Amino acid sequence: MKKPTGVVEASDFGRKFGWFIEKDGVVVGDLDYLRWDSWAQFWHQYRVTWRKPEDAVSGPDAWKKSQLVLRNRRYTDVVVKSFMIGAEREEGVIGVRFAYVCAERINRDELA
Repeated sequence: MKKPTGVVEASDFGRKFGWFIEKDGVVVGDLDYLRWDSWAQFWHQYRVTWRKPEDAVSGPDAWKKSQLVLRNRRYTDVVVKSFMIGAEREEGVIGVRFAYVCAERINRDELA
């Protein structure tokens, strides 16, 4: 049996690979991992980039209303439908909470 490779911790549960932002199965934007906000405990900061200006949404309520989902860039079978978005802190930087890849999913590939 192979031992875990440390990808879970090194990738911060897949967060550092970033996310595709999807609406109705179409990629409309990207989240690029910046940092874990140690002052806010469970929030991770990302730079958001929209594919087209008309796809952009701003603010937590708009994200929820738009029914956007996040698809992990490395583990593309992992789609997160239930997550929280914080208000934009600086231009293009948002906080995200509850978006991660479970350790079992990461290890399934890493131990294969």
